[in-house]
Amino acid sequence: MKPIIHKWQFISFALIITLLFSTQQTNAGAWPLKKGKGYYKIDFRYLTGDKIYNNDGNKIPVPKFTDITVGIFGSYGFTNNLTGFINVAPFHSASVDTSSFINGSETSLKGFGDLSIGLKYGLFKIEKTIISGKIIAGIPTAKSSPDGGLWIGRNDFNQSVGIEAGTSFYPVPIYLTGGITFNNRSKGFSDEFRYMIESGYKFSSKFLLIVRFHGQISLKNGDSSVKGGFGVFSNNQQYIAYNAELNYKFTGNIGIKAYYESGTKGKNIISAPVINAGIFFTY
Repeated sequence: MKPIIHKWQFISFALIITLLFSTQQTNAGAWPLKKGKGYYKIDFRYLTGDKIYNNDGNKIPVPKFTDITVGIFGSYGFTNNLTGFINVAPFHSASVDTSSFINGSETSLKGFGDLSIGLKYGLFKIEKTIISGKIIAGIPTAKSSPDGGLWIGRNDFNQSVGIEAGTSFYPVPIYLTGGITFNNRSKGFSDEFRYMIESGYKFSSKFLLIVRFHGQISLKNGDSSVKGGFGVFSNNQQYIAYNAELNYKFTGNIGIKAYYESGTKGKNIISAPVINAGIFFTY
């Protein structure tokens, strides 16, 4: 049994912290958008690999696994302190290629991916540093099967609460932001704790370099018989990941972005680099 009372006490406390404080507006990293401003992007994510981290954290060979996602993200500043956002995958595919085996073939699943919606709220500002809170609801709109096979979604309604902090080193064009998030899961999946550190350096009005370090830790408080989907949607999943992203603006409002991500210390997750590229629009 999961410790429901203790878990919901924790969630209630995090929500109180998130909504309690008054706020001031600022502009970068963890900060909400200004009122009436928006940020939108569409991107393409690709990963493929033939090794997976098992439950003990050891790499073992598997048939070639490929995951492709087209994602759309949008955010809008309702006030100077409150930003709403939505993230959806209109196309997601996962496949396993066993053609190198006797009588092998490729098995694939394609369709609409998961949907998540959330709010970010600026809590308070101290000089060039801001603290913000966020809440996110993950809605299982993607296909999944109960037998541990290929999934293109998480198959459970989950809720996340988090705290972020960001600081600017202006006039030096550098920012630093970090945060922690607790993700409450359902349907027997273990809850998760996530952390992130990000730094950005603006070379010019057109080029921005971002480096990130992030990870996930399973609380292992779910149903051990729930395995989840193969590759990227497994139960009790853990990892440490790092990436470098380059943004280039064609104009003041339109640009492209791309990043390469790798990782280590995984459990119940495919061992494969992630390539992401997309276009974004701001106003």
